[in-house]
Amino acid sequence: MAGKARMLALDEDLQHMLISAVRYAMGRRTYVVSWTVSYIMTLIPDMDTKVLTIMKRDYEEAPSLGDACDKQDWDRFYDVVFTELKKRGEIV
Repeated sequence: MAGKARMLALDEDLQHMLISAVRYAMGRRTYVVSWTVSYIMTLIPDMDTKVLTIMKRDYEEAPSLGDACDKQDWDRFYDVVFTELKKRGEIV
């Protein structure tokens, strides 16, 4: 399937799969952290508030974010999620 782009709707099922991807990658110390963060960050403006709230909570409650480089990626991710929720009036 190399070279073929497939468009997926950012529906409820896909958004819940993205929650799973965040939970899988959180605390790992591999390339999957930056890959997951980079992929999902582009979708944040179009994601449901409920999903973003779950991702925010998962970040805040994570026992570990990995190494320093991983933490930098997660901090960037958190900032974008937090800013989007604030923009929507979910955080005051």
